[in-house]
Amino acid sequence: MSNQYRNTLRLLLPVFLTAGFITVTLVAGTAFFMIWRQTLLDDLKAREALCFDLLDLKGQLSENPLRSDRDSTIHSPQQRSEENLQIVRFMMRKAADNAAKAGAGEIRAILSGTLKGDQLLERKNITLLRLELENMINKTKESVRERREYFVFANNLFLFFTFVVLVGLCLWEGLLLIRHYRVQSAPLFQLSGRLAAFNRNLPESIQETADKIKTDMKFMPHSFEIGQITETLVSLCEDVAVKSKKLDELFIRDEKTTLYNYRYFKEHLIIDVERAKRFDYKVSLAMIDIDHFKQYNDANGHIAGDQVLGRLADVIVSQCRSSDVPSRFGGEEFAVLFPKTAHETASSIAERLRMVICAEPIPHEKHQPSGRLTVSIGIATFPDDAADWYTLINNADRALYHAKAAGRNMVIAFSSIDQGDKTT
Repeated sequence: MSNQYRNTLRLLLPVFLTAGFITVTLVAGTAFFMIWRQTLLDDLKAREALCFDLLDLKGQLSENPLRSDRDSTIHSPQQRSEENLQIVRFMMRKAADNAAKAGAGEIRAILSGTLKGDQLLERKNITLLRLELENMINKTKESVRERREYFVFANNLFLFFTFVVLVGLCLWEGLLLIRHYRVQSAPLFQLSGRLAAFNRNLPESIQETADKIKTDMKFMPHSFEIGQITETLVSLCEDVAVKSKKLDELFIRDEKTTLYNYRYFKEHLIIDVERAKRFDYKVSLAMIDIDHFKQYNDANGHIAGDQVLGRLADVIVSQCRSSDVPSRFGGEEFAVLFPKTAHETASSIAERLRMVICAEPIPHEKHQPSGRLTVSIGIATFPDDAADWYTLINNADRALYHAKAAGRNMVIAFSSIDQGDKTT
C-alpha cells in the first residue's frame, strides 16, 4: 500500500469509525428503547384493564346484590338471579387474568380464592367483598399512576438520550470542521496568500516564496493532499526560480564570451558613478582591445576568432576581483568596471591582465605581427578624468587609442596623456 493510500486511510478512518459508532449507537439505542417502551406500555395497559375490571366488578356488586337459596342470611331489597351470579363470576375471572398479566399476584390470589367452590355464595357479608375490591382498586390505581410516571420518565429519558447523541454529533461535526479548517482551509488560505505575493513580485521573490511556503507547511498541521499540493507548488516555484535565473543570465550575458553584455555594463556604470558622487569615492574603467584581431580573423576564420574571444574572456574573469564587472563592450573590445578603485590600482590590475594574456598560448598566434596575441588597454577614473559616466567611457577609449598608437600591447591611463593630446 502506497503512502498516499495510508495517509488517506489515516485521515478517513476516524471519520468512518465515529460515523459507524454513532449509527450503531442510534440504532441500538432506538431498538432497545422501542422494546422497553412497548414492554412498559403493555404492562400499563394490563394494569389499566385490571383497574377497569375491578371498577366494573364493584359496580356490578353494588347494583345487583348476590342471592343464595342455600343461605337465607343474605338479604337484599332485590333478589339476584342466577344469571347475575354467573356474570359476577365471569368478571372476577377476567379480572384475575388481567391481574396475572399485570403482575399483581396478590390481587390475583384474592380473586382466584374467591372463585373456588361456592365460597362466593357462602359469604355472610357482601360488604367485606366490597371492601376488598375497594382496597384492590386503590392499589391498582396507585400502580397505574406509578407506571404512567415511569412511562413518561422513559420517554423523557429517550428524548434526553437522543438530544445527547445529537449534541455529541454536532460537537463532533464542529471538531471535524475545525480540523478541516486547520488541515485544509487554513493552509490553502496561507498558500493562496503566498501565491498572491509570488504573483505580485514575480520574478524577484520566487525562491523566497518557495522557502516561506516550505517553512509555513513544516510548522502547520495539514492534510496529505495539502502537503502534495504544497510540494508541487514549491517544486514549481523552484523550477521557475532556476529558469528565471537562467533567463536573467541570458539577458545580461554575452552569448559568445559569457561575460556581462553592454546593457548590464552600462546600468552598473551609471549606478556606480552616481554612488561615487554621493559617497565621494572613485570608479575606474578599463577598455581592452585585441591587437590586430581582424588580421587573426581573416587568417583563421571567424570560428577561431570566437574561440579566442572566449579564451580571453576566461582570462579576464580570472584576473578580476569579485566586485569588478568584466563585460564585452562590442566586437573584439572588452570593458572592466572597477568600483571604489583609484587609477593606480586599476592600472596595476590591467597591467597584470595584459601580461597574463600575452603569456597565454593561443592557437595560430605565431602568425600575428608580434608573434603572439596581445591586447591594448586604456584606463580612466571618475572623478579625476571624467565628470559623468559617458565622459568616463570616452576618455577610457581615448587612452586605449593612445595605447594602440604608441605600439600596442601596453596599458595607458588617461591621466598620463599630455594635455594637448587629451583635447584632440
